[in-house]
Amino acid sequence: MVDMMENLIFEILKMAGFIVVLFLCCLWLVKDKRSFYKFRDWGLIPLTALAGFVIYCIGYWEAGTKESLITLVVRSFLSTFHMFFLHSDLLEVRHHMHTNATYMFAFSIIHFAAFLVSFLVVLQLFGKQFLSWLKLKLSTPKDSYIFFDLNEGAVALAEDLLKKDRKRFILFIDKNVKHKLVAFPKINLSLPRLRDKESLFEKISKTEAVFLKKDFSEEVAFDELKISKLVDKSVCRMFFLSENEDYNIHMSLKVIGEIRRLQLLPKELRLYVNADSEELIDLFAEKIGPLNVEVHIFNRSKLAAQELITNYPPVNALKLETSKAVALSDFSMLIIGFGNMGSEALKAMIEQGQFVGSTFRATIIDKEMKCKAGLFEHYYPGLKNYQLEYHEAEVNSSEFFNLLKDKLAGLKYILVALGEDELNIKTAVELSHFISRETDNDQIKILTDVYNTRDYSYIQQAKECFKEICLYGSNDNIYTEDIIINESREMTARKIHAYYNAQKAVEKQVPWQALSPIKKMTNISAASHIYTKLQLAGLTPQDFAQWSTEEEYVKALGNERFENLAKGEHLHWNATLFVHEWDVWHLSDIPDFVSVNKDEKHKKHACLVDWEELKKVEERFGEPYRKYDRDSVRNIWELAKANLL
Repeated sequence: MVDMMENLIFEILKMAGFIVVLFLCCLWLVKDKRSFYKFRDWGLIPLTALAGFVIYCIGYWEAGTKESLITLVVRSFLSTFHMFFLHSDLLEVRHHMHTNATYMFAFSIIHFAAFLVSFLVVLQLFGKQFLSWLKLKLSTPKDSYIFFDLNEGAVALAEDLLKKDRKRFILFIDKNVKHKLVAFPKINLSLPRLRDKESLFEKISKTEAVFLKKDFSEEVAFDELKISKLVDKSVCRMFFLSENEDYNIHMSLKVIGEIRRLQLLPKELRLYVNADSEELIDLFAEKIGPLNVEVHIFNRSKLAAQELITNYPPVNALKLETSKAVALSDFSMLIIGFGNMGSEALKAMIEQGQFVGSTFRATIIDKEMKCKAGLFEHYYPGLKNYQLEYHEAEVNSSEFFNLLKDKLAGLKYILVALGEDELNIKTAVELSHFISRETDNDQIKILTDVYNTRDYSYIQQAKECFKEICLYGSNDNIYTEDIIINESREMTARKIHAYYNAQKAVEKQVPWQALSPIKKMTNISAASHIYTKLQLAGLTPQDFAQWSTEEEYVKALGNERFENLAKGEHLHWNATLFVHEWDVWHLSDIPDFVSVNKDEKHKKHACLVDWEELKKVEERFGEPYRKYDRDSVRNIWELAKANLL
């Protein structure tokens, strides 16, 4: 009786041990999938197979197979193979081995290991949803990245995030994809669209990303998704990157509404919304109120424009006199195609292309220019302050080539954005031939918008033939952490704001969260412009190590270089507001009783004038505006010491 009880207890403990091992394996798989698969593939599987082969060799040897070595090896190999399919050949082993405690214990452990291998393979193939659920339940990440909808941009961004840190917690919420089968019970989509979804799922399922097969819609409450703890306890970033702009806007607004309804207190929440309208940022600011929520609105054209100024900043195209921080030539560019991409690229280049000693010039060509130019000038009246020429012409027409000939001299960039990859590439190649025939200027870059750069990799490979052509705009290049998230840039922007804030009386200081969208934008733009300032001054971040105080840094710059950098900052600040629909508020139009320098409702600002005219604005409002531009140059030293350059 005692022996039976002991055996029962032993069997229960053994079973419990097996369950614990299974659970621990699942935990390991959830926490670090790559290292676990490495252990399974290079450790567990070969060791189990070898041990199985040995244990069956021993059993069959005792059963009389020792007379034929080949038979012994073949039988042992086949039995080893069988055990990975949850089949045991114990009955084939000599009977007296069944009573050998040591042999049977080893036999049980080895077969359990084989079961474990099979279980893990099945789990890998069909258990993505279970593993995702388990990881979501057990994880308490410091940072989380939640994607609503599985789409090409979301997958590209998730892959980039994991490439830099594969331990990041990334969650996809999309009810339309389960394992490798696609089901759309309420949505009627075409077969190619389903196939796209399926391949994207296969692509991202190879990473550490987590999937939640649920829908976030008007009918689904936020807490039903079981992700409230991610909002409360982590720095949470939510991405609404679908092609459906209405869905992105409504669902991101719903997130804010649900946070209020559930009375959640986000540690820090950032919403990234794919949408076209710039006015939406004001709507979000109104809805957010005091919540610790940041909203970033963008579209593919804005992201591609950001890639442009990151990889091809205008300052790199000019000859500079760094001892004075001035440009020695004008910046001229030609834009072919004035749709969303062309207009966003123009605005980005204007914003980053302002230098003392240089005039910004752009010639824009489009076959429907009359209506496009009128609408553009309506939205951005302040851009009339720059040398912009609009021409209506068909690509490859006589007028088109005549314009090219007239503008080639001094041209730095040609931007091709006609809306179709094949047409853009064809036009870029024709331009390359035209430039090589008409001029010896081999410094002109042909910046070509291509959605799928992989289809045109020969352009990059044949550098000798097409060295002027530079491709930009692919999902892999624009849906990246550096382009979309870039929190180091925002940290720099916050530091810039803190620098100015500290110079105000305490009662006039404004925290970052309370800033208007345009003030946040000007600080972020100033952070992006630091590279240009350093290039103009001939400095690198490492150069700041030689100065121990701000005064030493300013003295090293010298009066002329310091003053030109301040003037350049004012030119850049003007451009930032102009490309965000602001215009000059002329002093003659400001009533005497008005004591502020801007009208935010009508987007008018009195400081949007030349450096020399600022003195009159200072006298009118009693504020040292030029000092603020000089302070931005001084502040570079503080940013360098904080490692934010």
